Amino acid sequence: MHFKIKTIKGHKYLYLIENRRVNGKVRQVRQICVGNPEKVYRLLTGEELKVKSYDFGKAAALLHASEKIGLTSAIDENVQKRSVKGLTVGQYMLLLIIGRSNGARSRNKIAKWFKGSGMQFIWDPDYQLSSQNCLNQMRRLDDATIVRIEDEVAKNLIALGISPTRMIFDTTNQFTHIENGENLLQKGSSKHKRYDKNLVGLGLVVNDANLPFISEVYPGNEHDSKVFVRILDEICRRLEKLKVELKDITLVFDKGINSRDNINAALDHMHIVGSLTRAQVESLFEISPEQYHDIYINEKGHRIKGFRGVKEVFGQKFTVVVSYNPATHKLQQATYERQKAKILCGVEELKKRCVRKGKGRKMTLKGAINQIVDLIPRQIRGVFNYSAHKTGKEIKIDFEVNAKAEDKLYRSFGKVAVFTDLDWSDEQIVRTYNSKWLIEEDFKWLNDKVIMPLRPFFVRLDLTVRAHVFLCVMGLLLYRYLLWEIREDRLTLPRLVEILERIRLAIVTDEKKPRMVIEEMNAEELRIFTKLDLAEHFPR
Repeated sequence: MHFKIKTIKGHKYLYLIENRRVNGKVRQVRQICVGNPEKVYRLLTGEELKVKSYDFGKAAALLHASEKIGLTSAIDENVQKRSVKGLTVGQYMLLLIIGRSNGARSRNKIAKWFKGSGMQFIWDPDYQLSSQNCLNQMRRLDDATIVRIEDEVAKNLIALGISPTRMIFDTTNQFTHIENGENLLQKGSSKHKRYDKNLVGLGLVVNDANLPFISEVYPGNEHDSKVFVRILDEICRRLEKLKVELKDITLVFDKGINSRDNINAALDHMHIVGSLTRAQVESLFEISPEQYHDIYINEKGHRIKGFRGVKEVFGQKFTVVVSYNPATHKLQQATYERQKAKILCGVEELKKRCVRKGKGRKMTLKGAINQIVDLIPRQIRGVFNYSAHKTGKEIKIDFEVNAKAEDKLYRSFGKVAVFTDLDWSDEQIVRTYNSKWLIEEDFKWLNDKVIMPLRPFFVRLDLTVRAHVFLCVMGLLLYRYLLWEIREDRLTLPRLVEILERIRLAIVTDEKKPRMVIEEMNAEELRIFTKLDLAEHFPR
């Protein structure tokens, strides 16, 4: 017999192996697993070895990012001064960020999470982490304080070499289950189709490195174009304060904010790259893709084509590049075909209900029209002609596809009209506009339960709603900074979070004394651990 050590999924195990000669050849006839090193230790010494594991990687990484960009110090320097023992306000806020990223999405769960987390060995709060105590700290983040904190963090990012040349603006909203709020909580056009719930709007500006640069919380019923005016003023103010030349900045935005006043206001300060509706450049959309030229091949291997022209919109002439992606064409066409089939099926069902006889509430003319409108997504309502009228006691519905409008829609699939005041190449213009996916991805992560979820809201008043959104945006900023510091092209945010979750702290207890260790890491985990210098936060 002899011993053999096997490595299984990164863990080592001791095996007892017995070999025998069978038919003239040595063959293994028995294999017994003795166990991992801890079990072998207990067998040899007879001592009781206890191991307890705690999460460590995500908390240590977020602590590292906060120190690098100066988040906690920026909060402490800008809140109203007050001498307290234990954690500072900045540390309380960072604790809420880390806790939310680890599943403690309400203040009531922070204390329980903390007691089961490796954070308890890094920080030792003098006061109980009660819901009320955390809320009291959040109330110190009023609007003016948040602006000062963001200014300080932006200054620190520039000092780190993250100086913006491009700013991307977009908006989203999030529904809440709060009924009795103040001005911010309003019903409006929900991105998640929850028109029955009060919404909170979020305007976000990110820089070249996709780090949140400015955030604006606004009432859920306010239109994007109004939010843009405030955001633009804030961009200019902050960049001027940071001594960044406005004329060197390019602002990227979607067509939702398009208006003559907004476009002219932006051009007074910086360059712009935006998009236009099909109706604004209909003549360019009529050009067949066969007349387009190759622009570039994107990251997914799709060949992007385009056609360049000049168009007068918003009272002045702009360079317009209509880009065409065949893959997007196929996707949009398939989506439309599904929508069309669903609409036609829904209309047939509605027709049957309109002529139904018997007891029960009868369909009204207004109700029939409303249900037709609800069946058709707003973006394609112009493709269908419909009407309803009474014939005796019955309601007759006339519904048809407008062939001419549908043909125009088909010709628009896969196309985006991008306009700018810059004399750039077609590739530069289209790539710059398409970088909008960065901020769209950020909004996706703010809905992700394991990264930095905005929902649920456990606050009601405007002051604390604003503070809550600010902390979530700062949490996203910390993660984005980690990706920037690691600088691995293939490393996505979900993948980084997955790796950090596997880096754990263990307390090993035997007859001598407890000792802390980092659990065995694979090569990928060790690389991230080393790059972010997480050993710096290992409890001593």
